[in-house]
Amino acid sequence: MRDSLVVPGERIGVVEEYIKGEGIFEVGGVLYSSQLGFLDSKGLEVSVKPVRRALLPLRVGEIVLGEIRGADRNNFNLFLTILLRPRVGLLIPPVHAIMPKRASNLGARPSDLVIVRVESVENGVITTTMEGFSELGVVRSICEACGSVLERGVGYTLICRSCGRIYLDKRLSSRYGWNPFKEGLIRYVKERK
Repeated sequence: MRDSLVVPGERIGVVEEYIKGEGIFEVGGVLYSSQLGFLDSKGLEVSVKPVRRALLPLRVGEIVLGEIRGADRNNFNLFLTILLRPRVGLLIPPVHAIMPKRASNLGARPSDLVIVRVESVENGVITTTMEGFSELGVVRSICEACGSVLERGVGYTLICRSCGRIYLDKRLSSRYGWNPFKEGLIRYVKERK
C-alpha cells in the first residue's frame, strides 16, 4: 500500500482496519483521502502525504496539462495545472502560459483540456506547444453548440452524440478521453515510474 498515489475522495479502508492519520477523513466508518498524494502506512495508521508543488519556474521540454481559458488574435491563453513529466506535481495556483496560433496548435478552443510541452520561458512568459509526439494535444473538448463532451471518432474526428455535430480540425492527443482528475492521473504516474 505504501507509495500508492491516491486522489481526493478515494476509498482507503475502514476504521476497523486502520487508524486515521493526516490527509484522511472518515464518513460512516469508511476512510477516504482528502488530498492528492501518496498513501503512507505506519503500523495501523494510514496517512496521505500530499504531492509536493512543483518548483517553478517551469523548464523547457516539460510536459504539462492545462486548460485553454481564452484566445486573442495571435495566442491561446492557458492555465497550466498539472506537471506530468519529467517532474510530477500540482501547479497551485495554476500558471498562466500562452500557445501561439500556428498550424500545429490550431483547432483548439477555450475550455479544451490539453497536454502541452513547454517551448520557452523568457521574461516570465511561458510559451507552450502541442507540436511533437502523439501524447500532446487535446484530451477533452466540449461541443460549441450544446456543451456536451465530444467523443472520439475515426482519426482526428470528434463527434457530439447529443446534437450530431462533427469536428475535424483538432490536434487530438493519443490520450483523448482521459480524465486526469480521476484514475487516469494515477495510471499516468505509475506508467512513468
